[in-house]
Amino acid sequence: MKKLAIAVTGALALTGIGAAVSAAVDPEISMQASVTPVSHGTKKRPKKAKLVVKLRTTAPAAGETPFAASETVVHLGSELIFNPSAFKTCSKAVVEADDRNCPKGSRVGSGKAQGIALGAVEDLTVRAYNGPNGKLELLVDGSTPLPIHEVIEGSLSGDSAPYGKKLTVKVPDHLQQPAPGAYATLTQFDTTINAIVGKKKKPYVGLGPCKDKKISFKVDYKYNPDGTSKSTETTSPCK
Repeated sequence: MKKLAIAVTGALALTGIGAAVSAAVDPEISMQASVTPVSHGTKKRPKKAKLVVKLRTTAPAAGETPFAASETVVHLGSELIFNPSAFKTCSKAVVEADDRNCPKGSRVGSGKAQGIALGAVEDLTVRAYNGPNGKLELLVDGSTPLPIHEVIEGSLSGDSAPYGKKLTVKVPDHLQQPAPGAYATLTQFDTTINAIVGKKKKPYVGLGPCKDKKISFKVDYKYNPDGTSKSTETTSPCK
């Protein structure tokens, strides 16, 4: 991250960017979610499912206020049954140091992401690990234009109807703002969770009873520098 801060500081000096812009942060956001297969199981025996969540945020245009998400909360429909306790865990420290040392069976998903700062776009890979105490460790790697190797930690907890669980992700300050005046906007974050474990093939996430033939999803964002909040929601079919 030190190299990143030096590079961004140099870019700020060259471009003259850094002064705060007064306009409120108001990006366009979207969310897509799917659960397959769509046929459900029971609460005690949920059907193995593949959960895909895709988040999009428009980057600030030239002259608009630069911003970064400080917190993201993904609300997950009550039809989804999570079983993190059935899986081995890998701590944030081990994932970040070398995820090849994580226990077999602790990896629960993968994905891709994209970020932008000062007009430079970085493509990122994502590997998801089951962390201790309801944590989800999201290892984010990128190489161009700058090396990035960071773990963003999410916390899975209970939620209110129509949701059963929510994943709260607090973005570290140094990832939001690698140098003064330079905010990194995460424009894309796609995650697929489809892990199973054991002889009975217990899923990390399964599909339980589905009475309304749909599963509700929602995402809430908080943005820096002005504390703006914004939300959007969607549904996925089930039967």
